[in-house]
Amino acid sequence: MIRTKIVATLGPACGDVDTLLRLFEAGVNICRLNFSHGALDGHLLTLRNIHEAASRYSQPIAVLGDLCGPKIRLGKIKNVGNTGGMPINVGDTLTVQREAIEGENGRVSSIFAELVDEVQVGQRVLIEDGLLRFVCIDKKPNELICNCTAGGILKSSKGMNLPDTAVNVPSMTERDWECVDWAVDQRLDYLALSFVRRAQDLTELRAYLTDKVSDIHLIAKIEKPEAVEHIDEIIDASDGLMVARGDLGVEMDVAQVPIIQKDLIRRCHTAGKPVIVATQMLQSMIEASSPTRAEVSDVANAIFDGTDAVMLSGETSVGKFPVITVHTMAHIAEVTEEYLAGDDSRVHPLPTVKTTLPAGALASGALRIVQDLKAKLVIVWTQTGTTARVFSKHHFPVPIIAMSPDHRALRRMALHYGVIPQEMSASADLTSLIAKVDEYVVSRKYAEAKDRILIVAGWSPSMPGTMNGIVIHTVGDAWTAVPTAQMLRQMVKSERD
Repeated sequence: MIRTKIVATLGPACGDVDTLLRLFEAGVNICRLNFSHGALDGHLLTLRNIHEAASRYSQPIAVLGDLCGPKIRLGKIKNVGNTGGMPINVGDTLTVQREAIEGENGRVSSIFAELVDEVQVGQRVLIEDGLLRFVCIDKKPNELICNCTAGGILKSSKGMNLPDTAVNVPSMTERDWECVDWAVDQRLDYLALSFVRRAQDLTELRAYLTDKVSDIHLIAKIEKPEAVEHIDEIIDASDGLMVARGDLGVEMDVAQVPIIQKDLIRRCHTAGKPVIVATQMLQSMIEASSPTRAEVSDVANAIFDGTDAVMLSGETSVGKFPVITVHTMAHIAEVTEEYLAGDDSRVHPLPTVKTTLPAGALASGALRIVQDLKAKLVIVWTQTGTTARVFSKHHFPVPIIAMSPDHRALRRMALHYGVIPQEMSASADLTSLIAKVDEYVVSRKYAEAKDRILIVAGWSPSMPGTMNGIVIHTVGDAWTAVPTAQMLRQMVKSERD
């Protein structure tokens, strides 16, 4: 079982129950609903299919809703000569006007009417992830005059990036608020906020969720230069990051993207929060049944860097081979993780998690015990998933089985590296918990009699906030909690003997 988690974007290619179940069996842990495409009624049907497929599967599946954000797009454009849009060549002039029109003859409009006010002469206008490039050479009260520096076919509703322009737009659109309300009603596990620029974007959304009595966790998508500049504050305000390399590579120097990716993973690790690497990871598999060598290296390097999860977008949502693509990504992760597990001389070890929580100290101690005793498993009892999240950032060489009675916590833990969520009712005491653990690990063949495992819990597992101890347990051995005073006397006697 691989430790790196896989996020799959759902769409027409994989939204039915049978295909979803095959995706889960291939390695998908988190389903992404992209609100930039499709109506909410369609997403509701997909969500019901996710729940049906997940009910037939053995592990919890998380659902992440991805908000559109203030994405600037072209308006409608006529199909000229069956090209799918309007051809434009290097050196041609493109006029972008304020009033909405159906684009033709070198004149188009944008869904963002204020574009004409925001863009200044000399600034770049990039379309369709930078495939088509323009520079503003003149402007009038209601239109921009742009020169084409990289041509192609202008198509309806394609995205527009303005890397030189500080656009004054709110982080949330009316459509986003509608999607947030839907996500709250449907009890989604995560929401990804697009085009985050500062921590306030997240705190405003979290305050809204608090008013709605919702505990949805927030993932900040890093795709703007402003976000990189304020990254520490954004990490503090979020529950995790997504490195959205598509828009990031258009808004910034594309050569900086790998460096930013490594830095963001390192910062999330230090903060004890999950991180997802996204965009074009196996892009060629939208059309082909096998990836390029460069794509394989890209996925492997994200795992080397220490990411919690890798994400598929069009590869699964509209690709020809969604299940094969997931199998491919899982195989890359498996081979990479096997290498990391056998490499004791890594030059760049993962940074230390900075946390004042007791879980941080326990995780560091548990990792050392696992290494010294060659323990088979780590069992973590956690009510909310926080302990499992902190433990996951230490990248244990063995699986972490996180047990909780809370279904929401179990689904959220599907995002954490190396964590296997498992539903289990609360035990009255540690003795009862250990008995349940024994039965579980043997029945699931995670361990056998006489294997050593670590159990992380408190003396009263049913009481939140009492997680404060590590038990080194031999599977199959009877275990009884000893009162503290008697335990101390036994320890003293053992030392004398």
